[in-house]
This record gives sequence, structure tokens and C-alpha cells, in this order.
Amino acid sequence: MTAQTPFEIEDALPGPDVDLTPEHIEFGRIFVPSWLSCEYKNGEWGRTRIGRMANIEAHPAAVVFHYGQAIFEGMKAYRWPDGSINLFRPYENARRFNRSADRMIMPRVDEETFVEGIRALVDRQRDWVPRLPGSLYIRPTMVATEPCIGVRGAHQFLHYVITLPSGSYFPQVAGKAGAGAVGVYVTTKVGRACHGGTGNVKAAANYAVTLEVIGEGKKQGCAQVLFLDAAGQRNVEEMGGMNVFFVSGKTIYTPRIGDTILAGITRNSIVKMAPEHGYTVEETDLNFDDLVARIGKGEITEAFACGTAAVICGIGRFKMDSGEEIVIGTGKAGPVTEELYDRLSGIQYGRYPDPFRWIVRV
Repeated sequence: MTAQTPFEIEDALPGPDVDLTPEHIEFGRIFVPSWLSCEYKNGEWGRTRIGRMANIEAHPAAVVFHYGQAIFEGMKAYRWPDGSINLFRPYENARRFNRSADRMIMPRVDEETFVEGIRALVDRQRDWVPRLPGSLYIRPTMVATEPCIGVRGAHQFLHYVITLPSGSYFPQVAGKAGAGAVGVYVTTKVGRACHGGTGNVKAAANYAVTLEVIGEGKKQGCAQVLFLDAAGQRNVEEMGGMNVFFVSGKTIYTPRIGDTILAGITRNSIVKMAPEHGYTVEETDLNFDDLVARIGKGEITEAFACGTAAVICGIGRFKMDSGEEIVIGTGKAGPVTEELYDRLSGIQYGRYPDPFRWIVRV
């Protein structure tokens, strides 16, 4: 798909007929009835269409159904006090989308076309962007549509973008000011990714392996799950769709990025932003047993998770799969977590200046 690919845009979209009060929105359940779509056939991308969302018709033998050749991204648009709609770091999403495409032997999408297509889509969906603290969640996706049972990469693909009004990602913190805090289930029996695999790209199959453990965590009253490394099950890696940080004084620790951890865009934003507010960020291997010992001594006083959907959310406790419970600090979001949440969300919503030039206006 080249930057010169024209967009075919249908007539204006009707206004929303649902309650878009952020506190009333269940994440992932309300979809804007328009989308962007483009097909890849015969070695090239076709025309990009923006119009009424429709069900996808696919052959039962489509490669995506059998071999999981699918990738996606997560990003957001925000309504600012001046009424403008703005995207947060969309070019980073475009670059990561293409890294995922490379790993899954899928065709790249031109970065400028990726961003301009999303800008055009969101522009016609302005009335669907909730007020603060809501946002419009954006899900660019690519799936293999060629019918083929042979084990090989497909030659036909569908790239599409769907959007949905979003309130709080975690129901436990909906309607509360600040970052809030949730419980996190820690599994020592299931690995999310292994060296040489696809753990560092946003492939759909990576999330399938987390579903069972997330379900078990919810039975234990936890909103998310923390995965340790698949090899030794002792080093912290990431959560079920989020990166993780630990706080000790003015130092913030996070697992260093490797081939088993997704390089989160929110994570990268925190790594870049935190030093501007007096914090040192250390990206390093983090042994879970050492962290627990430091929590017990009061040296680690906060932990938080981050990702596009939740932005930043405190971790109040860990619930081990052995039944043991570990409370972190006060069990609530700590002052560092709250400060970073305020600063990052402030840039996203236009309350604070953007010294990093992360914002792209629709």
C-alpha cells in the first residue's frame, strides 16, 4: 500500500444512538458502525475504503482460521478541551504494525497511508469520541483470507480498522479519579512466550495463550495476570496485554525488552517521560522472588501496569497461583503511579504541553 493510494469515503456517518458517558461504557462492547478496509491480492494493495462496517465473508479454509496468521494494533483518539480530536503516537503504531507483519510474513502497510487512513476514519467519527475521561479506541488489524489448508503463509489479506468508544478498561476503577489499582494474578505454570517465538510482536495467537490464565485470575478476584519467563518461571516479563513497572524511591524498574516481551508504546512513553520528572528508569532483568523480598522490606513501594487501553493502572496486590497474597505498599495506587498517570494522560488529553511531539491532530 503506497502513500498515494486514494481513499474511497462514503457519505457522512449518522450520529451515535448509544450512551457515550464514559462511566457507562463497557470496554470492548460498543462499536462505531463504520470502518476502513483494504484487500491485498496479486502482490499489491487495492483501494482503501471508508464506509459502513460490514461482516467479513471468508472461506472456511482461510489461513487465519487454521494457522492464526493475524496481527493487530491498539491506539486511541482523544477529545481535547478545545473540541479537537487528537491521536497519540500513531506513527509508532504504524511501525510496530509493520514489524509484526514482517514476523508473520504479511505485507507491509505504508506508514503514511496507515496514519492518514486512520485520521480520515476518525474524522468522520468525531461525534463518537467520548468526553474526558473517555476516548475512542482504535484497532487496526490484518488477517490472512486466502483459502489454503497447506501449511504456508497466505497470499491474500484483509487490512481493516475498527473503532469503539472507550471508558475505563478495568471496571474495578471505573468512575474513580486517578490511576486506581487492581489485583494481579501471578502464574508460575504457564508461559506467555519463548525465545525465538512471536512474543515481541502483536500477533493474535500471543493473546490466545493468555485467556485461560486470565480466566483463572478473574476467579481469584484479579483483573489481570502477570507472566514470568517461560524458561525458568522466575523473571518478570509482562502481563496479559500490558507492560509492568516497579517503584523504589526515585528509581523505576521495568523488564528490558527482548524477543519475549512486546515493546509497548505506553511503556516507551513512560521510559522517555519519567526522567523529565526526576525519576531514573532502569530496564533490566527482574527476578520475581527478589522483587517480593524487596516488597516485604518496604523497598519496593509501588507497582503499576501500562498499556493503550488502560494507560496506567496501579497494582495493589499480587495473588499467587499457590494462594499466597502479596500486598504492595498501601494496596492502592501510589504517588509515583498517580503522578505519571496525570502527566501522561495530561498530554493525551491536551491538559499539558507535548514536548515530545507525540500528538497528531485529526
